[in-house]
Amino acid sequence: MTELERMDLAESYINRYFEFEDGVEVSKENKEYLKIYIRDISEAEKEYNFSGKRNKTMLYVLAGAAIFALILLAGFHSGLFFIIPIIGFIGVVIAGWMMANKYYTKGLTEARDHQKEVNEGITEQIELLEQRIKQLEKQRDDYLAALRKKIDFMELDMDYMHSIGQIKQFLVDGEAETCEEAVEIFESNLLMQQMSGIMSASIHHKQEMDIEKNKERFGNPLDLFGKKGKDKKKR
Repeated sequence: MTELERMDLAESYINRYFEFEDGVEVSKENKEYLKIYIRDISEAEKEYNFSGKRNKTMLYVLAGAAIFALILLAGFHSGLFFIIPIIGFIGVVIAGWMMANKYYTKGLTEARDHQKEVNEGITEQIELLEQRIKQLEKQRDDYLAALRKKIDFMELDMDYMHSIGQIKQFLVDGEAETCEEAVEIFESNLLMQQMSGIMSASIHHKQEMDIEKNKERFGNPLDLFGKKGKDKKKR
């Protein structure tokens, strides 16, 4: 096996390791994405806006009751008959209030039940993802342990592994004759960069989650619960 073939094999092994690493990271991102769909029931209630919806409906009921009362007043406007439009107005308002309460109470209950179903379903998905993450992490770590025995010409820490292409290039360009020499050149360059202050410590900034982008990557988990709801109604 030539030195370049030896380096190519090491690069292939390392790229395979990063596939495991990417699998872990993607699963963790999916887990964080799913968490945003778990909400307190009170939030679902607030979003449903029971009072706002009922009060808006009552404005239409009051307008209808007033029109109904005016119609009655046209026919019953003399003597004690004037009380009939008043009774009609009150009756329509009470009936409307009861119907609105019943309708929106049912809607509020459905909103609560739906959020509860979502919370339970998402929690279950997160638990499955946590198990998958543990399995992937174990596979990744086991693979790295085996890799340390296969690659003996350099340290398998992240700086070296991420720079395997650069290290390989020293062989391709003829600057190094062996894999070990290529690693030594890389280490020398790395040390010079650190001493001259060119290399700065990487700073990781927590980025805001792009929910729409994650919907494209992982799908919308709420679609699942919408389908379940439709199936229940069909039954």
